[in-house]
Amino acid sequence: MADGVRIYSRAREDIVDSAVYIGRDSVLAANRFLDSVDQTLALLARHPLLGAEYGTRNPRLAGIRVVRVKRFPNHLAFYFPRGDGIDVVRVLHGAQDLDAALDG
Repeated sequence: MADGVRIYSRAREDIVDSAVYIGRDSVLAANRFLDSVDQTLALLARHPLLGAEYGTRNPRLAGIRVVRVKRFPNHLAFYFPRGDGIDVVRVLHGAQDLDAALDG
C-alpha cells in the first residue's frame, strides 16, 4: 500500500469481501480489483481532495469524501483527507445502502 494511506479495519474487510465475491467468477478479475483499489488509494494519497464531498447528515462523517475505484466504477472508496495522506473508512459497492453502511 502507498505511503500516506491508512485503511480502517472495516475498509480492509470491505476490500477482501469484494475481492472474494468477484473471485467467485474470475480470479483474474479479483486480482484486477485489488490492483485497482491500490492504484486508486495511491492516487488519493497524492491528491486527497480529488474525490467529491459526500453529503451526509451524520456529523461524525463531516468532511468525508468519495471516489470511484479505477476500472470498477460501481465500487466507491470513502475517505477522510489528512495532511499527509488519507484515512480510508469504507470501500463499498454502490448498490449497498451507503448511508447505513457508513453509519454502522
